[in-house]
Amino acid sequence: MVSVGKGWKMQRDQSRITSLVTIIWVLASLFFLLPVPHLWALSLDDLLARIEKQYNQTTDFQADFIQETMLKSIGKTEREQGRLYFKKPRKMLWRYEKPKAKTLVVNTEKSWLYIPEDQVAYVQKMDRLLQSTVAVRLLSGFIGIKDDFQVQFAATDQVDRKGNYMLRLIPRERNAGFSKAHIDINGTTYNINRVWFEDPYGNVTRVILSNIKMNQQLKDEKFLFAPPAGVEIFSLP
Repeated sequence: MVSVGKGWKMQRDQSRITSLVTIIWVLASLFFLLPVPHLWALSLDDLLARIEKQYNQTTDFQADFIQETMLKSIGKTEREQGRLYFKKPRKMLWRYEKPKAKTLVVNTEKSWLYIPEDQVAYVQKMDRLLQSTVAVRLLSGFIGIKDDFQVQFAATDQVDRKGNYMLRLIPRERNAGFSKAHIDINGTTYNINRVWFEDPYGNVTRVILSNIKMNQQLKDEKFLFAPPAGVEIFSLP
């Protein structure tokens, strides 16, 4: 029997798995903004067309990440960092290194969240994670993205005071996993500085990327996971 404390933790971790997967799909799609020359001269439709083109030309990417999650209900900010890997179609790995080791693996069949300190792993079938049309749309490379999102420049003049470009995405689907997303694009290099998401409860997740590498021919084996001996496994609905 699962204790009350462990049951609550399972629910919390299940929510985090779903949120993380949604966020990484958004990140993976938005990442293919790079490089987009003459961004300031593009209309929104032209910009989205270039994103789709860049997506189609990219097979995989990897980057260091810093993830900050601000939990509104308890007034606390959690900060984690590590390295992430993404490969088309539908494969990703988040390897958390600080402050605690944690591994999130997603492939075409399952998702796994492994927490070594607790000696537990949570598993969920991939088709359950992709019930949202938003997630499926993002995986398709922004094709018809405006059908599922309100996409707009976040500032009326398209840039902030530092000369960075800002985009805002608001999902039309209620169960998208987030209520809005912002993308901060460097006005000189056109690299993505950061992406942040707000969920319906007011919690905010910020992700900052660095040391980015693209099309490194990542092996499929990198996105497989086998629970170590002695690890307790929980199946999520």
